[in-house]
Amino acid sequence: MRALIAAFAASVLLAIPMAPAQMQIAQIQIKEGAPVAAPTKTPQPETSGGDKRNPEPHIYKLGEHLSEAYGSYEIVDNWQREKLVAPPEGHHWVRYGENYMLVTATDGLIKRIVRAS
Repeated sequence: MRALIAAFAASVLLAIPMAPAQMQIAQIQIKEGAPVAAPTKTPQPETSGGDKRNPEPHIYKLGEHLSEAYGSYEIVDNWQREKLVAPPEGHHWVRYGENYMLVTATDGLIKRIVRAS
């Protein structure tokens, strides 16, 4: 009976589709040849806003382009210290307020968003 319950539970869990952000991360890792490892921070669909200096921060969403028009951001060189996954070739991490975003180096297309804290 236990084996039957375990088999049923496994079939149900495998039938649940991935969320769009999870699919996008998997596609990035496959396309860029990055090692498939569990991320250390949970992906988010959008940012929590800018920083305290910007009273009306912009809320970035996946697929949007990073812009200085919405406030300043910092390129993160030491992604290991921040417990972020290695950026694929042609990408880098930026910090915007309390968020980290994985963006393309050429046009700033946002591929992944995680909370900094």
